[in-house]
Amino acid sequence: MAPQRQNDTLTLALVGDIMMGTIYPSMKLPANDGRNLFDDVKGLLRSADIAAGNLEGTVFDGPATTKKKGPNSYAFRTPAKYMYNLVDAGFDFVGVANNHASDFGEEGRQGTFRNLKDAGIAYAGRRGECEYAVVERNGLKVAFTQFGHNMGTLNLMNYDEVKRVVGEMRRNADIVVVSFHGGAEGRAFTHVPHKMETAFGENRGDVEKFAHTAIDAGADVVYGHGPHVPRAAELYKDKPVFYSLGNFCSPYEFSLKEVSGYAPVAVVKLDGNGRFLGGRTHSFKQTTGTGPRIDSGNAAAKLIRDLSRSDFPDSKLTIDETGELGVKF
Repeated sequence: MAPQRQNDTLTLALVGDIMMGTIYPSMKLPANDGRNLFDDVKGLLRSADIAAGNLEGTVFDGPATTKKKGPNSYAFRTPAKYMYNLVDAGFDFVGVANNHASDFGEEGRQGTFRNLKDAGIAYAGRRGECEYAVVERNGLKVAFTQFGHNMGTLNLMNYDEVKRVVGEMRRNADIVVVSFHGGAEGRAFTHVPHKMETAFGENRGDVEKFAHTAIDAGADVVYGHGPHVPRAAELYKDKPVFYSLGNFCSPYEFSLKEVSGYAPVAVVKLDGNGRFLGGRTHSFKQTTGTGPRIDSGNAAAKLIRDLSRSDFPDSKLTIDETGELGVKF
């Protein structure tokens, strides 16, 4: 039996999609090489023991994309020097199991992975290559992974794979954190539908079944992204699940209208055994050309609160209008 570690604590700062700008197919980059993108939020990210999110696209210097062009085909290539911005903001882990990690083929993936490794940022999400990563903090081994729906990624619809990977993480770490890139996309899809979802003709998973499978296999925290909007949160077997944290830093190429511009940060506090102790969803907003900016109106927190009450009315998770997270007894 693993030793009981209630006296140890861990604080996680979790965010959604990060795409800091692209030079393909045309130059769409923020001012000052993006060094001000995270000005409003990096204090919060740095204050957490570990900050994690989804790296949407590639961060490397290389050739043109091999991706087929079409009306719904996008390819993101952020200059390699922008990796500094992630380091400066305080990121410790990023997931790479998403539909833009392979925009520039094998060269783009490997170039991005090299740059992440050189920057000291852990990454995971590719089957047989980087299935999970372990970050050590406060005397605790914290394992991270990410599942997606694209070829080569750990697949959120392959429940045997979910059980295998999460089970291995559970055996090799004190705390297990699982993220996923799945669900339908856009402002019409803020609700968790409790069934399989599709987008652009492809299956994007039953995100609720995935999250519950991951927790049953040993995950302590599950968080999602992919719909480009925030979604509900719940407690499943006393473990927190955030079904989508939306767009976090996407100054170009993404719609930022209305709820698509909400950029929440979910801060979760756990004890050394992975027991949920509380936290808060902090509200930020984006506009074109900027990163996440403080939203004093708490719009993201209120939206997540309302969606959670609607989609998971029996959940023991409580969320107030400031985003404070608690447990209903």
